[in-house]
Amino acid sequence: MNSMEKLVLPLSQAEDLSLVGGKARSLNELLKAGFKTQDGFVITTVAFGNMNNKLEQEILYYFDELGAQYVAVRSSAVAEDGKQDAWAGQLETFLNISRSELIDAVKKCWVSIDSARAKSYAAQKNINAGKVAVIVQPMTQSDSAGVAFSAHPVTKNVDQVVIEAGLGLGEAVVSGQITPDTYVIDKKSNEILEKNISIQSKKLVQGKNGKNIWQSLTGGDQQKLTDSQIKDIAEKAVLLEKRYGYPVDIEWMIKGPELFIMQCRPITTLS
Repeated sequence: MNSMEKLVLPLSQAEDLSLVGGKARSLNELLKAGFKTQDGFVITTVAFGNMNNKLEQEILYYFDELGAQYVAVRSSAVAEDGKQDAWAGQLETFLNISRSELIDAVKKCWVSIDSARAKSYAAQKNINAGKVAVIVQPMTQSDSAGVAFSAHPVTKNVDQVVIEAGLGLGEAVVSGQITPDTYVIDKKSNEILEKNISIQSKKLVQGKNGKNIWQSLTGGDQQKLTDSQIKDIAEKAVLLEKRYGYPVDIEWMIKGPELFIMQCRPITTLS
């Protein structure tokens, strides 16, 4: 079977944009560059919109190989995470998906390309998303998580890195359900210029049934990351900017001593 016939690929082989979409190829590049990220697999565009018994069996085989009880299921359109148009938040993501829910979640990712939200975005940008691949990765309970920008997203200062951080799962930060800490770092010296510490009274965690639940938090008025962690994330953001050749927006998480880069895309809002 040649690569164009592949229905499912591990992320370590997700190199062809037309097969795996922008988000999956970006994860593949992170792996090749030696960054820690969640491994997983991608249902390619060859399979787009055509679920059958053979494909179901292959998806479930790869799921079982992950050894995870719950997974995240994310769309990866061919045009997604591009230099001009990120498509961030336009297509569907499903979290804490069990084995029995997986096939249905994949189908929902496929049809999200035809949602009113996605169609409106495409019309506004005068673009076509193309076919949709689907990424499957294990769900992991993070100690802290958030986003980082290798250029200041508000002031557009390209000499500063901005990090937003919260305790618990990163979904709370990305979706705006909590107010995160914000740290500003000088890109050249890696010195921390500014710290804005939020008061976090709750954190998002995985419940016993795999679904996300809110948990009361003590000590949430303290700095969410150590200075060493802040500088490590900033260094990774700068390295990724140099690798890609343009300012990047990354999603990260920390579990124990390890920093994982969960996603990397261009910052498309800079002039």
